[in-house]
Amino acid sequence: MRKLCANALLIALVLAAHGVRASDDASAGYTAVRPSLVKVWAFDRAGRPIESGSGIVVASDAQHSLVLTASHVVAGAASIRVDLSRDLHDVTARVERTGPRDLTLLAIDRGGLRVARFAPRTHPVVEGNLVAVAGYVKKDELIGIVGQEPRVLFPGTIAARPENGLYLELENVHIEEGLSGGAVFDPGTGEILGIVTSRTSDQRGGFADSGTLVVVPFLQANNVAHAAPATPVPVPQQPLARVVAIAPPAVLPQPVPTLHAVLAVAPPHDPDGAIVSWQAGEAQPKRFVFVRAGCRIAVTIDVNSLQFVVAHAALVQAHHHGALLGISVQQRAAATDACADVADEEATDAAYDPTAMSFDGHHVTMRFVYAGDPANSDRFPSDASLDADLSGESVTATLQFFDRDWSGSFALPLARTALAAVSTTW
Repeated sequence: MRKLCANALLIALVLAAHGVRASDDASAGYTAVRPSLVKVWAFDRAGRPIESGSGIVVASDAQHSLVLTASHVVAGAASIRVDLSRDLHDVTARVERTGPRDLTLLAIDRGGLRVARFAPRTHPVVEGNLVAVAGYVKKDELIGIVGQEPRVLFPGTIAARPENGLYLELENVHIEEGLSGGAVFDPGTGEILGIVTSRTSDQRGGFADSGTLVVVPFLQANNVAHAAPATPVPVPQQPLARVVAIAPPAVLPQPVPTLHAVLAVAPPHDPDGAIVSWQAGEAQPKRFVFVRAGCRIAVTIDVNSLQFVVAHAALVQAHHHGALLGISVQQRAAATDACADVADEEATDAAYDPTAMSFDGHHVTMRFVYAGDPANSDRFPSDASLDADLSGESVTATLQFFDRDWSGSFALPLARTALAAVSTTW
């Protein structure tokens, strides 16, 4: 017995000396998959996140891309956003096609992205195969905070292949919330073997739609190439083909028109209500208290300015930095050594820029992100949302702020001013 153990140890040392990699390393596959992974956000009409998940880029040309995710991630969403990287986030997405089972294609107006590679039919997937899973874990998310990283889980095992392989049952990997739409991939090559759709209640694993039997046929039916070239060429020369309808589209609210161009609107024939500016009235500063790292911190927020314009039943995008929302923040903390670096008794101003705007003729919602000095980002709420019904006699906007460990809201009265035109400097 001792001789066998000694021989085994000798073999292991020889293999290590010759650079033979152990089978428990998924770094090569993850390196190939990582550039194609994205974060998918679903928001309600008030701009609040209602669900999030993962996705993979399956097609990309110079200007547009298609992202594959799980249908239940975006079901019922009023708006959808995609985070592509630390520096490229909050990209507007729209449902292009809902496919069989739990698959949805999202279209985004961003090109030049790395396309994931799917395993060919010659790549067998059988019970006992070791696989890896990659995606964004929900518990790691911070609304408006850029920089969350995907997670890679390894080793997982193909425990079973229900319905003749249409499903892949995974074990030995804890499929957490947020991984839906993520990739099940070959740990050595990075080729996609399946798309995560659900997890087991006992946390031992989850389920995925088969890449070769479900996902690839869905992509091919929609004129989407099912694999990237062997050598990375992230921007194909041909534009994306329009998707051919093979299933009813997802039932989602229709997108609300938003004006993005610089406007110089002539006086309308019907000036009453055609162009309206809404401004927040006076409101007392509001104090919020939270605990961070054992330190009790008080934050006082004063809304310096809140203004937006509706022109001909559409929101007008402002072109000045922080033109829609500006606040002052004052932080104070207990005078202890633990809180000494937090205390800041002088109020500091910051701007917030909109990332989503919607208006249906009565109800307006917006989502904002902090747009001030990055060096001060820790001192300001990272995200904000506005919700207001403009159809009443007395209009009040609810302005809510979000940060990583607290949230709070304001009720702001809105004043209405009819305009004859919108300045090109707005």
